Amino acid sequence: MPVPRARLVGRARELGELTAALDDVRSGANRTIVIAGEAGIGKTRLLDELTSRADGVTVVTGQCADEGSGPLPYAALAGLLHGIVRAVGPDTVVAAAGPAAGALSAVAPQLVAPASDAGADRIPEVLTDLLTGLAAERPVVVVMEDLHWSDDVTRAVALRLARTAPPGLFLLLAYRSDEVGRAHPLRTVMAELDRARLTTRLDLIRLGAAEVREMAQDLLDAGLDSESLADLADRSEGVPFYVEELVGFLGTDLPDSLRDILLLRYWNLSREAQALCRVVAAAGPRVWYDVLDDVLADPSTSSGRRPSTGSGQRAVPNVGAEPEETVREAVEAQVLVVTDVGYAFRHALVQEAVYAELLPGERRRLHAAYAQALEQALSRRARSVAKLSRIADHWWRAGILDKALAAAVVGHQAAAAGAASSTAVTLGERALELWEQVPDAEAVAGLPHHELLRTVAESLRGSTRTARALAVAHEAIAEWPDDDPTGLAGMLSDAALIAGHAGSDEGPELIERALALVEPGRDDAVRGQLLILQARHAMLNGRPREAIEAATAAHDTGSAIGSGEIVSVALNLRGVSRVQLGDTGGFAEIDAGREAAGDTWQGLSRYYINGSDVWLLVGDWAHAAEIAQEGVGAARRYGSSEGSRIMIEGNLAEAWIGRGDWAEAAAWYERTVPPIHDSVYSVYLSDRRAWLMMWQGQVEQAQAEARRRAVSWERFGRLEEQIRSRTSATLAELALLRDEPAEALERMSVVVAPDHVRIPAYDLPQLAVAALAIARLRAAGRDVDEAPYRAALAECAHWPTFPRWSALFEAELGTGPWTTVADLPGAGPVHLRPYALYREGARLLNVGDRAGARSTLGSAVAEAEKIGAGLIVQRAQRLLDRAGLTGQGEGRHPAEGPDSGLDTLTAREQQVLALVAEGLTNGQIAERLFISAKTSSVHVSAILRKLGVATRTEAALRARAPR
Repeated sequence: MPVPRARLVGRARELGELTAALDDVRSGANRTIVIAGEAGIGKTRLLDELTSRADGVTVVTGQCADEGSGPLPYAALAGLLHGIVRAVGPDTVVAAAGPAAGALSAVAPQLVAPASDAGADRIPEVLTDLLTGLAAERPVVVVMEDLHWSDDVTRAVALRLARTAPPGLFLLLAYRSDEVGRAHPLRTVMAELDRARLTTRLDLIRLGAAEVREMAQDLLDAGLDSESLADLADRSEGVPFYVEELVGFLGTDLPDSLRDILLLRYWNLSREAQALCRVVAAAGPRVWYDVLDDVLADPSTSSGRRPSTGSGQRAVPNVGAEPEETVREAVEAQVLVVTDVGYAFRHALVQEAVYAELLPGERRRLHAAYAQALEQALSRRARSVAKLSRIADHWWRAGILDKALAAAVVGHQAAAAGAASSTAVTLGERALELWEQVPDAEAVAGLPHHELLRTVAESLRGSTRTARALAVAHEAIAEWPDDDPTGLAGMLSDAALIAGHAGSDEGPELIERALALVEPGRDDAVRGQLLILQARHAMLNGRPREAIEAATAAHDTGSAIGSGEIVSVALNLRGVSRVQLGDTGGFAEIDAGREAAGDTWQGLSRYYINGSDVWLLVGDWAHAAEIAQEGVGAARRYGSSEGSRIMIEGNLAEAWIGRGDWAEAAAWYERTVPPIHDSVYSVYLSDRRAWLMMWQGQVEQAQAEARRRAVSWERFGRLEEQIRSRTSATLAELALLRDEPAEALERMSVVVAPDHVRIPAYDLPQLAVAALAIARLRAAGRDVDEAPYRAALAECAHWPTFPRWSALFEAELGTGPWTTVADLPGAGPVHLRPYALYREGARLLNVGDRAGARSTLGSAVAEAEKIGAGLIVQRAQRLLDRAGLTGQGEGRHPAEGPDSGLDTLTAREQQVLALVAEGLTNGQIAERLFISAKTSSVHVSAILRKLGVATRTEAALRARAPR
């Protein structure tokens, strides 16, 4: 019975919101909307209705799929890539991807030939760049459906698109809300997107009785009596898909269960057509034509094709003498639908219901048949992670354990190489589970158990399941054969890296154990990498002298074997450690490390990350930004990991903070930090984000972020001195804002501990916070000894930023003037000057100098507004208000001139204002200045606030006015 098509009922509000968003995108904005609802609620129908109205817009769609035991890898991404290719052609896609085109081979091996160094972890970046390029030509709607079945790479693509959506891109994310439980990985993703305010959410609810009537009347083209309506509404429970299924059977005995409702059309098919539907259901969400033909082929005419059942049974049920006619029956009844490459069920719910009709033996035989058919299909098609994963799943469901183990190992290795971490973990864990059940498992798997444990541990680390990864790594270490010391050393090295990511302090011990296994001359390539890892651990843990020693040994080892990569990284780590100790000769070594790196990304990435970081430490924001900006471009060319790219961009954001581009930095943190899983990367960036929110005046948000991250900050702070010093200072400043100076000083007391290694770049900011805490405690009547802190300060006198921080230290204690902090030239964070002006204004007010206070506090407000230091603005303005100094324009500093407000704008804001005056939209401004639309919006909002105007037109008039 054909399924009629009703008008879209009960979704006027949702469709109106989507249509308005589409209009925004056509005007140059970007939008991301999440559509959630239970199965059958009409998510796809709503999306179809929207895209049917998308004239002049490119629509690309990807649909996730489930293969029974987990997500089908890259299913949605293959659809997106197919849509891009359809829009611009394969040659244009490959050319646009440039050097990173190889990453696409994991998704579409027929488009780009697979390569061992394809860099599949770049898939999110490459697809995002392709869609960004497409959106530059015309508006693009990107639809990603059934995200409850998404793999980790697909979720990463969705996150990246939501974070970096360019002007003209409309991202629509849909999933079954009833399938996303508390532990589902998509739940975390959606929570992070919501927290970052990157999306609008539409939750589709069930239809009411009136809407069910309206839909039924559309479908029947006739009236509906109240009894039939009540029956229909009751049985369908207001789910549109069930209304469609039931309406053609009104007046008959209808089933009570929803599962049986789904099978109404199936039960009306002939015996042969039902058998065919069961065969298709065993394939998964869809099946290729040729694979179905192979499965349906009679074993008697295809010797060796079907696995033996041992009972003389057919591998597949009888679908009739003319399979094509049987298929036609199922299609005409609209149980199955025809796609470009094969058949699929009209709705995933129907596939699930028909699959449940399979008997256990029938199910096993069909899965075995599909496994063999798909293996044969590999000779006709390019290998892919998705195909290998499906083969492994079919053998496992068939219960043929030796083939299931072999296929799981092959699929696991392909998924790991293809950056499909969740699939690699699923198949790797399955292989470990099957190992004990398969005789001679090592021969079947093609590798020993300890090697499998090693690769599974690495996949677990890649999927951020670091605790489980470390446990599996220890299993591998325990099993490693004594006659392979080099291999064990490598495994210990892997475990040390995993330990660092898991927040465990056992890394140095594991490295020492590994080094003992590869004494000099045994395998110096392995030894060199271990020495680098040892130097890195020591450097990060605040032991620069130990780091220099280990890096020197690594350098000598690398030189002896001619490894430029080892030499490069060793020079970098030694240079950074020397700079930490105040030896400026380290800068030259960092530059030398870059030269030694040649074209190796490991060496270059260390330069871009650590090289920009050390210039941040000495307060040279321009040089740090220059190196980091170059590194961002290089990361794209070399196909860097997401972690390396984020760390380079994070250093660029810190340079923006240092020089006063706070709006740009805040926008970057807002779109980058929330989606990152708990890791060393999230710790670095979330601390800086919380610090920036605090000084921007978003104190409650900063307090909440710190509370949420506190456990993670503490865990990783035990391993890395930079993390410990920064997070401790941030938490201490937040404690001071809560008027808890004792807690603040307690956090800072580590800088005067007897065993503390003095690193001025990390210690000076903490000493300044300690001074403020001491002053607050003394004001409350506490006797606090400042001598240890003064001694620590004196040990930092050689550091380039010492004059500014020492002046701040003295001013906080009341032993030095605030004017020195404000006026002292030299390196230092840009917010210290308006902060010092605010404190000096407060002092002048206390001694009765109202005119001086008004002028100084007015300057503090003006300079703080330029960078967006809302905390200073709020406090200085509060003092002006309380003293009655803001009336009649008195709060404005004379140097600001008339009330134009233009002088309060940063250089970037002045650029944005000039483009506003030209009549450009936020999206066009973003494109012109190579920034995100969200950053453009932040700048425009800041401009309106600073100029004291309500509209862009008023701002444009102010910009054009003579000055």
